Amino acid sequence: MSIKDIINDEKKLREVARVAFESVDTDKSGQIDNAELAKVMEGISNDLGVAPPSKAEVDEVLTHLDTDKSGKIDFDEFVVLIKDVLTAMSESS
Repeated sequence: MSIKDIINDEKKLREVARVAFESVDTDKSGQIDNAELAKVMEGISNDLGVAPPSKAEVDEVLTHLDTDKSGKIDFDEFVVLIKDVLTAMSESS
């Protein structure tokens, strides 16, 4: 199955997103809070060999993804992020 197949199959996309969401939602609250997002962003920065994100950068990402303005990222908001990431990956390959 290709990345495009996943993007175009809502059920498969949500399955992929669920696995990723559960690995990020370390307190198992059903939402990703600022601290969990910061940890993920720091891990990605470390993997890429770039400076870790500032608190302002983490806040900016949270604000961008938090479309319902709850202060946290819920699963449906996270699915949008995963779809965007997969789309970018499929376009660069």
